[in-house]
Amino acid sequence: MRSEDFPTTTRQRDSSYRHLGFAIFIISSDTFFWKPIGNLIGFSLSHDYASHIILIVPLSAVLIWQRRDQIFSNTRSAPLAAAALFVIGTLSGWLADRSMLASSGDDRLSLVTLSIVIIWFSGFMFWYGPSAFARASFPLLFLLLLVPIPDLVTEKVIFLLQAGSAAVAYGLLRLFAIPVFKQGFILRLPTLDIEVAKQCSGIRSSLALLITVLILGHFALRSAWRKTFLVVSIVPILILKNGVRIVAVALLSIHVNRGFLHGWLHTSGGIVFYLLGLVILIPIVAALRRSESGDFVGVDSRTGGAGI
Repeated sequence: MRSEDFPTTTRQRDSSYRHLGFAIFIISSDTFFWKPIGNLIGFSLSHDYASHIILIVPLSAVLIWQRRDQIFSNTRSAPLAAAALFVIGTLSGWLADRSMLASSGDDRLSLVTLSIVIIWFSGFMFWYGPSAFARASFPLLFLLLLVPIPDLVTEKVIFLLQAGSAAVAYGLLRLFAIPVFKQGFILRLPTLDIEVAKQCSGIRSSLALLITVLILGHFALRSAWRKTFLVVSIVPILILKNGVRIVAVALLSIHVNRGFLHGWLHTSGGIVFYLLGLVILIPIVAALRRSESGDFVGVDSRTGGAGI
């Protein structure tokens, strides 16, 4: 073996050592928290608005694997920062166990899950250090989507989606010159009354669209404010696509068959309107990318760079 090969071999050995140490840390922590992790999986399978949870860890792992060369190009242990994160995670778990900040079992699960994620962060910080943590910040922070939304926040979000969807549906029906009277969340048509219930809020497809937009923004955009704008822009899109869903079900029930009130489009048609939301987002993403390209070209022209 040539002498210049020794540094490469040493780096590879060090990298393997760190990966093995982190893997043992994750397996050990998962073994310790096996019961709350099992509860989290059960929660995801039994709540429509939490069905995304079982996908978060695999997606995060894929995102890290995709940029593994950049993320792990400069690693070093950071025991002090790791210890601070570990203490914060442990304290969160203790508070959840003592029920000091949780008003229900679901809220307690949220705190415990947050505790687990922060402890995972501490392990990553210990084995790979702050530089690697910064480069992996998106897939690591993406893990926070494992935390179930607290009951109070869920209720507020569902109410917002209900109110917005009812208002949009009412406006669309008026735009189509269809006689309609709105009474709270109830839309009264000549031959049909429709209630925009909690089940009609579209929160499941809304969360799916949010996750898609987060990943899309991560890959398609560079600047933080454009990524933020893209995420914020989905709020009116969520309300619009759900209002369209309500109007579609109402018109099909009136003019085609009343079975649409309880059919697939009403109960499981979220995927269709999720795709509608994506279609609406395409020109927004395209416009943001064009404006971003213009910014970078402008910077390059001022600095004598080549541009992109």
